[in-house]
Amino acid sequence: MPNKHSKAQHMPQRTCAICKSKKDLDELYAFIIMPEGIIIDPKRRLQRRRHYICKNINCLSNLEEWEKRYFKKHYGIKKDWSELDLQSKNSVQGVNNGQ
Repeated sequence: MPNKHSKAQHMPQRTCAICKSKKDLDELYAFIIMPEGIIIDPKRRLQRRRHYICKNINCLSNLEEWEKRYFKKHYGIKKDWSELDLQSKNSVQGVNNGQ
């Protein structure tokens, strides 16, 4: 147990939804699942169940496949991916580009 007076702060850890590795919160992107698709929550203020994903390109590139499995498991539906809401893709691309 850390000393109250130590300068090192506790950093909460979360698990990446894709690779299942545990990392500090500042090393992960937070997102929520809506029926319309994935919404990135950079400030972690939206009041829904959050999922986390690594900032590494392998995890980001597998996000769409994870989303398909999630919808099938939790909603019992197959989404029409040809009409995917571009907000989720643009959000992830914007995060990748540092926007």
